[in-house]
Amino acid sequence: MTVGELYKKLDELYPTSQSCPWDNDGRMVVPDGNREVKKVLCCLDVDTAVVKRAILQGVDLIVSHHPLIFRPLKALDSADPAAAKALCLYSAGIAVFSFHTRFDCGVNGINELLAAAFEMTDVRAWILEGLPMGRIGELPEEMSGREFAALVKQRLGCEALRFVNPEKRVRTVALVGGSGGSYFKEAIAEGADAFLTGEASHHQLLDAGEAGLCLIAAGHDYTERAAARSFCATLNGIDPALELICCDGIALETL
Repeated sequence: MTVGELYKKLDELYPTSQSCPWDNDGRMVVPDGNREVKKVLCCLDVDTAVVKRAILQGVDLIVSHHPLIFRPLKALDSADPAAAKALCLYSAGIAVFSFHTRFDCGVNGINELLAAAFEMTDVRAWILEGLPMGRIGELPEEMSGREFAALVKQRLGCEALRFVNPEKRVRTVALVGGSGGSYFKEAIAEGADAFLTGEASHHQLLDAGEAGLCLIAAGHDYTERAAARSFCATLNGIDPALELICCDGIALETL
């Protein structure tokens, strides 16, 4: 299967119709759309370590969740990190596809993976910005906000997290992986007891707490690190002959 053919398969699974208008994803780097794809590296972020690994291991394609090029490039200047990585990968003949908010919305996307991690039932799409970005469902049993935060830390492997309303009784949970703190009012309107996301500002946490919601900010990367494994499973289903490398590590460190 060529680079171009594989993109068509993935584009059917994660259609652009489910991308937020402000997003930029899809074909990030395509040196040769007719190149045969034999080895693929799947990751959350196309950071420098991923670029080096891809080149050293001779991959044909990188599939990431976060776009390699998110904001428009004004110049192909190696002083710009995104441009430098794109130029390096292009020179090496390695293509890059990124599936961002359309993956958040999709089947087996980030938010469905989060719901599965907590064995939630009666899971339904949560419409945000006109798209099924989030998920809402029920925990197997009621617990306190503190107990749920501890469960989040365990299941997602967080070294630390921030949350409010530790004594709140939690059963109905709203989920948005990544940066979703601004949706806390919508979570309350949907009847959620708790709202799990990756990032929330200081004031969003305070306001959510005063409104009676248990808001948990577990870290942007920790809520989305399962993307790499999901991409690998999807690609294996498309072509079992592909050699797949799952790079699900987190680039940031916590002291």
